[in-house]
Amino acid sequence: MRQTALRKSYRFIFLLLALNACTAVPVKQTQPGNHAAYQDRAETLAAIPVWSFVAKISLDDGDQGGSGRLQWMVKPGANELDFHGAMGRGAWHLKFGPEGAVLEEANGTVQEAEGVNALIQDRMGWRIPVDALQWWVRGLAAPGSIEDEKLDSAGLLISLDQFGWHVEFDRYDSIAGVALPKKLNARRDNYRVKLAIKRWRMDMSHAATN
Repeated sequence: MRQTALRKSYRFIFLLLALNACTAVPVKQTQPGNHAAYQDRAETLAAIPVWSFVAKISLDDGDQGGSGRLQWMVKPGANELDFHGAMGRGAWHLKFGPEGAVLEEANGTVQEAEGVNALIQDRMGWRIPVDALQWWVRGLAAPGSIEDEKLDSAGLLISLDQFGWHVEFDRYDSIAGVALPKKLNARRDNYRVKLAIKRWRMDMSHAATN
C-alpha cells in the first residue's frame, strides 16, 4: 500500500511539472552585446556635432509622388536643408533649431514657425517628422518613446517603430570609423519616405574628446 501511494505521489508531481512546462511563457531571447554596441555607437555619433549628407529623397502620399535631391547639414544648434525637385515643389531652404524653423521657398516666400514638422506640413503638404528624421538617418532612434526596434548582432538598427512610423535601414557603410546607413525607408499609413544617401561627411575636427 505504501509503495502504491508513493507511485501515485510521484505520478502527480510528474504531471504538475509537465503541465508547468507546457504552459510556461516563452522568454524572448536577445543576442548578447547588441544593445551595448548600439549604445556605444550612439555615444560616438553624439560626439560628432558637425555632419552632413547628400541624398536622393523619394516621397509618396498615396495620391502622388516624386523624387528630388536633399542636402542636410548639421552643426550645434542648427539644421539646414537644401531641397531641389520632388512632387512639383521646386527648391527650398529650411533651417531649424531650438529657436524655431524658417522655410525659404524658391519664389522668395519666407515662412517661420515654432515647430519644423508643422511648418513642412503646412507649406509643403508633407507629413514628415523632420526632427525625428535627423536621428533616423544616422540609424538611431529619436528621443522619445519607441514602439519596437530590431538590432543585429553588431548593434545596428534593422528596423524601428516610432511615433507611428515604421522605419527600415539597409546597407550600412563605415564613415569616419562609424557605421551609417546608406538607405532608409519610412512609412506611415499611405505615406512613404525613402532616402538613398550618396555621400556622408562626418567632421571629426569638431568631435568631442574625453
